[in-house]
Parts: sequence; C-alpha cells; structure tokens
Amino acid sequence: MAKQAGASSLGIPPDTYLCALARVGGCLATIGSDDAIRLFDPALKPIATAQPRNAGLSCLEAFSTNTLATAGRDGIIRLWDTRAKQAAQISEPQGSSISALACHEHMIAAGTESNKEGLGDVSVLLYDTRNPAVPLRDYAESHTDTITQLAFHPSQPNVLLSGSTDGLVSIFDINQAEEEDALQQVLNPRSAVHGAGFLTTDQAYVLTTDEQLIIYPLQEPAEGVEPSPAVDFGDLRPELDCMYAIDLLRQPDGQPVIACGHTGQQTLSLVQLTGPEPWGFGEAVQLLGAHGEEVVLVEKMGKCEFGASDDSTVYAIRDASPVQTKTV
Repeated sequence: MAKQAGASSLGIPPDTYLCALARVGGCLATIGSDDAIRLFDPALKPIATAQPRNAGLSCLEAFSTNTLATAGRDGIIRLWDTRAKQAAQISEPQGSSISALACHEHMIAAGTESNKEGLGDVSVLLYDTRNPAVPLRDYAESHTDTITQLAFHPSQPNVLLSGSTDGLVSIFDINQAEEEDALQQVLNPRSAVHGAGFLTTDQAYVLTTDEQLIIYPLQEPAEGVEPSPAVDFGDLRPELDCMYAIDLLRQPDGQPVIACGHTGQQTLSLVQLTGPEPWGFGEAVQLLGAHGEEVVLVEKMGKCEFGASDDSTVYAIRDASPVQTKTV
C-alpha cells in the first residue's frame, strides 16, 4: 500500500507557504515565504536552517552534490555549501528580482521578474561560477514577462530552454553571444507557462497555468518538409481527475510521470506518461490523504516521494503497491 510515511513542519512557522523543494546529496531542502532555507534528511529530521536577510527567496535548485543554489527578490544568487554552511553570492547586474534558476556543472542560468516596463524588461542570464562578476550571456529581447522556468538540455548543455508568463517558450544555443543568433526556436502554448523542460532529446514539454500539457518537437524540419505536429493533451483536470498539475517527474528508470493533486479529495497522483509513439497516459497511482492543502512540488528519492505543501508541512509518501491504481 502506498501510504504517508511521515510528516513534519521542520519547525516552520504556521501559515508559511513552501515554494520549492530540491534534493542535494542524501538530503533534501525547502524554501518558504518566511525567507528561510531548511535542510532535512529523508526521515524528515531537520539538519540546518539559514535565513538570508530580506532575500525574498523564490528559487531553489541543486547546484552540485553538496551545494544548493537559491535566488529571489533581492537579485542575489546564493550558493550554499551544505557541509560548511556558507554561501557564495552572485548579483544580478541591475538588481532585478530573480524568478527562475537552472544549473549545469559550473553554469547557472537565471531568469528575472518583470517590472512591466516593456521589451528588455526581463532577461535570461547565464553565469559561469568560475568567473561570476558579470553574466556570460544576457538575452533580454525574447520574453516580455516574468521568466518562470529554465532548463538545460540533458545531453546538449549548450541548449537552454526558458518559459515565461508571456506564453512563450524559447530555445537558445548559449554558445552564441548575440541573442538573434542564439534563439533557435520559439514554442507558443498561448498561455502562461507553469512548467517546461526536455522530455526527450528532441522533444520538450510545457505545462501551462490553466493546466494544459503540450509536447513539442524540437528539431526544425528540412526545407519543404512539414513539421511534426505538437501533441496537445488539453486540460489535464478532467482527464486525470485532478484540480491542478504540479510538474513532470522522472522515475529512477527514466519513466516520465505527471504529478498532480486534488485538494478536495486530498490526493496526490502520479500518472505515467507512456510513449513516445504515441504519447499517452498509463497507470496512475493515487496517494489518498497525502495532503490537506495544495502541493507545491514533489521530489522523488528512492522509494519515497516528498511533497512540500501550502500547509507549512513536508510529507514523505512511501511508494510501494498503490492504494488505488487505474488506467487513464
């Protein structure tokens, strides 16, 4: 039976909104609206807490085996060494709020928040942490609203994806300094982007704020060849019997699953995404009574899923045989 294996507030004050969850080494970390980063073990035992002053933390990513990257409204990227409990800092040149992060080896991509000042108001920045004084790249013309998602290609680290509330997803070749040359492809789901990433080496997925899922081909067709159509699943809520989509996750064997939740039924569901020819939904595992409030993010470690929730609580759910299994 899939069941809740534990729950802990980690000493988090009541009414704190947890906005991100990440795995680093054999531990996990979360950040919340109280501006604190908390490190804890898989048994939900707190390890350490840090609270940078007036940071407005909104982004959390694993940078390396022992290092976490955070960023937020103060425009500062902090690299936290979990062994030394120290943080190196990288500042956004204009002091703009940072709304998205992605990390690959020594590279960090950062996306900024819109101030509603028109074209050039938001940027996709690239930093080399070996020489972080100024951004290596600054792409400021491809988006017109807040950057919500960044991702490096799994096998081509020079390829970077960015998603925005402007309803566009941009694919860049970061080997190119000029933005016009760097921009390789633009995907248009026609709705604000909640989540996006690389599903395969030649396909990207997009989750929108109105719970739509679309899978796009990445390779541009040869001249005179019709492009492959996108796979548009439409609104996931009636299809998956959920109220909201959380993200697309990877099982240890690489199998993609959609994590989604239902606040009324207090369920967290993990639905297999089968494919790629054709893409479709497979077996779904419903974890009953998993959460009382909206789940912000799910992170998988071993046989457990860990969820950070609106109710100031982190949950561990042991993934054995399912409480309820269905085919969608």
